[in-house]
Amino acid sequence: MTRHNKRIEMLAHGKIGRTLFTLAAPAIAGMLVMAIYNIVDTFFVSLLRDTTAIAATGIVFPMFQLIGAVGLTFGIGAASVISRKLGEKNYEAAQEAAATALYSALVVGIVFSIVGVVFIRPVLLLFGATDSILESATLYGRVIIGGAAFVVVNMTVNNILRAEGASLYSSMGQISGAVLNIILDPIFIFGLNMGITGAAVATVISQGFSTLVLLSFYARRRGILTPLSFSYFRLRWETYRALMTLGVPTFVRQILGSVSFGILNNAAGAYGDSAIAALSVTLRLFMLLAMGLMGFAQGLQPLAGYSYGAQRFDRLRQAVRLSFGVTAVVGVVAGLAAFIFAHSIMHFFAPQDAAVVAMGTTALRLIAVSLVPVGLVIMFGGVFQALGDGRSALLLAAGQQGLFLIPLVLVLPRFFGVAGVFAAQPAGFVLAFCVGLVLYRRVHRTIKLRQTAPAGLASPPAGPAAQPESTA
Repeated sequence: MTRHNKRIEMLAHGKIGRTLFTLAAPAIAGMLVMAIYNIVDTFFVSLLRDTTAIAATGIVFPMFQLIGAVGLTFGIGAASVISRKLGEKNYEAAQEAAATALYSALVVGIVFSIVGVVFIRPVLLLFGATDSILESATLYGRVIIGGAAFVVVNMTVNNILRAEGASLYSSMGQISGAVLNIILDPIFIFGLNMGITGAAVATVISQGFSTLVLLSFYARRRGILTPLSFSYFRLRWETYRALMTLGVPTFVRQILGSVSFGILNNAAGAYGDSAIAALSVTLRLFMLLAMGLMGFAQGLQPLAGYSYGAQRFDRLRQAVRLSFGVTAVVGVVAGLAAFIFAHSIMHFFAPQDAAVVAMGTTALRLIAVSLVPVGLVIMFGGVFQALGDGRSALLLAAGQQGLFLIPLVLVLPRFFGVAGVFAAQPAGFVLAFCVGLVLYRRVHRTIKLRQTAPAGLASPPAGPAAQPESTA
């Protein structure tokens, strides 16, 4: 059996638990690597013993998230279309989605880099940079944004690989970049005496290397798909509509997340640079778990999407049920660990500033108590996108980061001071969980009805609540 057929066979007939974890483990590793890029920079920058430098990385963090949002928009959109089209045996549509997403991501990434570098200072001010932080944030941010094209293409190719079941290789490409970043950070920061600029240069070089590793998979024609083939790139409205139906909810979630992080930084700024530094460390630690759970959701996506496209609703329900159970357990364990060891964790990242440690401990504990809802919100979104239900995914994303989080950031500090700033994000996730639960119950009923429908009447459209695609 060829490598290609083995991946399709796994999606179609592999044991649910084994298939899910085979797909999810590399995806989790890949997403954790994305978070580690930020954690590594924060750790080595913290060795400079400069609270301003730590805060500067936090100011740039929402911009890094925004870059990732662009990549995920094309990547998640393409992955959902690809996995369902492979399940339907419509390989031409899958090829078109992959190539169109890749080349579009490259163009948008280059434009993003140019615009971001030119307008770096006003954007940093918008995201909460104070006068004392602005110079360091500009040095760090200009380089990070300049390498945006690597990040956008990287995340797009990653999701294309996972959609066809090649999760292991996608994660190997990500891990290779993370290892290189760990090696280069101390060299550029301390060895070459570049300080915070060195951290950014090391990150961009590592991202570029990782991107080349990922692209080499298709350059060597090892995949089911051939997204590097320009002949499959189509400037067609139907293709982009299919991609954006599932990609836009991710973009909305990420861009609202970036905006809310900017508002958080602005709100924390009222309590000094130490509050911004505490928030910076806390958000990075939160993203470490959140991106791991996003990786788990991405591991579920090809299995759920393929099963839905092939009308194997029994496999779909088993996979979703198992994913939710695992996510809840992880949330409980991680929440307890973060709550108990919050002070020690914060002291590790900011041993020189007692105020950062004290405020960061409060922030980390507030997030810890919300980790089960956080995980389930991420899984709800993953299921909606896998099934092509862009409407539910969009409602969940808009509620999580816009309808709930942003107003909470503006209101809670009035009553609870800096603790209100830190409580806004976990409170927003709890409210989003309630919305996600309602949306998922509707989708679950739809799947159950289609599972019991007579043969020939259950052919799947783009999703439980979406309009039919015409990508093929």
